[in-house]
Amino acid sequence: MFIDIPTPEKILIIFNPISSVGNTRALAHRLGEFLVHHGKLVEVSESEKKMKAYMRSVSEISAYDLLVVVGGDGTVRKLLPLLSETKLPLYVVPGGNESLFAHSYGMSANTENLLKALERSQCLEQFYGVISGNGIRGAKPFFIMASMGFDSLTVKRIGRRKGPISDFTYVWCGLSALASLHHPTVTISVDGQVVVDSQSGYIIVANSAAYARNLQLVPSASPSLKELVVGFLPGAQRYHEMIKAWYMLRRKRADLPLQYYSGKNISLMLHAPSYPMQVDGDYFRNRDIVAGSMLEFSINPKPIHVLIQPHLSVM
Repeated sequence: MFIDIPTPEKILIIFNPISSVGNTRALAHRLGEFLVHHGKLVEVSESEKKMKAYMRSVSEISAYDLLVVVGGDGTVRKLLPLLSETKLPLYVVPGGNESLFAHSYGMSANTENLLKALERSQCLEQFYGVISGNGIRGAKPFFIMASMGFDSLTVKRIGRRKGPISDFTYVWCGLSALASLHHPTVTISVDGQVVVDSQSGYIIVANSAAYARNLQLVPSASPSLKELVVGFLPGAQRYHEMIKAWYMLRRKRADLPLQYYSGKNISLMLHAPSYPMQVDGDYFRNRDIVAGSMLEFSINPKPIHVLIQPHLSVM
């Protein structure tokens, strides 16, 4: 759904200081100076480490007309509850190693493109997913996907490191994860029906097709729909990861034999042993999912508003 909004005049820019090898601070301030030059009122602020810190500032942030994030998908994820609560329009300048959210909507660091989006003043209504379950307080948001497999083992290793994250960090941690690769054993239910019963393999629950976009691991997932898609690759092996890497470099679809199921509510029971999960590129809660845990994935009823550009191709 497209929504027309008043032209944003008061803009808050939030940047993640450790994204993009620490270059986001300078980028955020250059962007702020550009907007001020074009008559906008701008405040530049560093991102918070915890979601609850943003929720304490709902009334303060609601005073702005637009939120511009300079950072990656993890930064956006922490802001999702605030954005759905306030209906504050969002624009993302890619500042992470992936920045899947920004690239999905054709967003970039190009200031003229942002200016065109401001002039158009039109938003797209988009939904996001939430995760709840054993040992999880409340509902934890995600926009792109959650997964268990080689990627979550890699992200777990990355999550242990401190400071800015580079492409080399991903490569090194990925090689380490590949050497010790194993997959979880799970039971998956979609809208109350068991679709995977105590099988081992790679799992991805997606709200968007953006993850590994060239590979099209979950091509039917879309934040414009009020449902999620779960993909399962039974008996996943190391050579599957090599295939994905090869096709990713060639920018082609991998055509792996994933099984797909879609629905409004997805349940995942993890059997022994415990296993890490990655959510939008972050090691989920910085701890593994305990064996015997039941996770619930669903769509948040309140959408967010994404400021779009004239050339947008809706996902």
